[in-house]
Amino acid sequence: MRKKALLMLAAAGVMALAAGLLALPGPAQAGKLYRVEARTTTFGGSSYILGFGMCDLLNKYSDQVRGSVLESTGTPENIKVVGMDPKKRTRTFFTCSAEMFEAAQAGRPPFKRMAGKVKDIMVMCYQQSLAVSFITLDPKIKTLADLKGKRVATWPKGTTKYDMAYKLLGGAGKDVLDSVKWQYTGYAGYNDMILGKTDAAVAFCPERGKGIYTTVPKLKELMSKRKVLFVTATPAMRKKSGELYGPVYAATATMPKGVLGKGAPQQKVMGFNIVLAWAVYPQIPEKVVYNILKTTFGHRDQMKTYHSSGKAWTPDKLGAYPVPKKDWHPGARKFFEENNIPYGLKYFQTVYPVE
Repeated sequence: MRKKALLMLAAAGVMALAAGLLALPGPAQAGKLYRVEARTTTFGGSSYILGFGMCDLLNKYSDQVRGSVLESTGTPENIKVVGMDPKKRTRTFFTCSAEMFEAAQAGRPPFKRMAGKVKDIMVMCYQQSLAVSFITLDPKIKTLADLKGKRVATWPKGTTKYDMAYKLLGGAGKDVLDSVKWQYTGYAGYNDMILGKTDAAVAFCPERGKGIYTTVPKLKELMSKRKVLFVTATPAMRKKSGELYGPVYAATATMPKGVLGKGAPQQKVMGFNIVLAWAVYPQIPEKVVYNILKTTFGHRDQMKTYHSSGKAWTPDKLGAYPVPKKDWHPGARKFFEENNIPYGLKYFQTVYPVE
């Protein structure tokens, strides 16, 4: 009887110990986890992949934050969906182009009707920069002027990608711009060129170092099937875009001939330099933004394993976005200043001068 009682006592002790061990928090369970979402762009683009990468790093290494990635059509949708939703404001960071950031702050289209609800947008950190140009399979099309009267694939009106394509082409002159037959087919326009349904399409080449560019997966896939030719602007066209639409649209990215490998591009290509940030709203807690940056930047060497544009995720780029310091989230300002990372409009102008 005594032996049985001792066995029961021992078993109870083991169970209590096991329960105690299970109750102990592990490294990733030190406190209540804060769940965030990364709203990016269309699936298959570099922004989506980088968003997945950041969330993956948070899920692996953060003791405070967990993340998941979501697809969207781009910056305008992100600003509207997050800015108009009180709950999303507290837990979402999203892809944001500089042009749409300015439009949201100023209450310009496409945010005019909701200006009061989205204008307090803020920046968390730089995401990436991309050279925006047009591509074709037609060797007769070499400059933007050659697109006159052509069928050109882009994204739907109201998206950042449409805005960039329109204002890049605007530098070629009103006669060229007005003559283009736009096809609002997104990445499907790439295959449409093979089928002869369209003549050209908008392309994006992420920067992964000074003067070094790579391709997004959809463009890489097309280049594996066909010889893709890149359409260039001229210096005069880039200057004209700036005069028509503002200095930010004069920012130029120049891809050297052959930088993409296998002779691509076939010529030096001047395009629009789009700079993307991860934007947030002020309702997301300071400590959460700080932890997102601390965790992901602490493992920045892994960003390039998700997409090669992650190679540009370096201390000299993290604060390179064309807005003044007051427009950066307090959690971001704290992280940058504690780690002596330069940021803000004046710094951006030294990294990306208007050519």
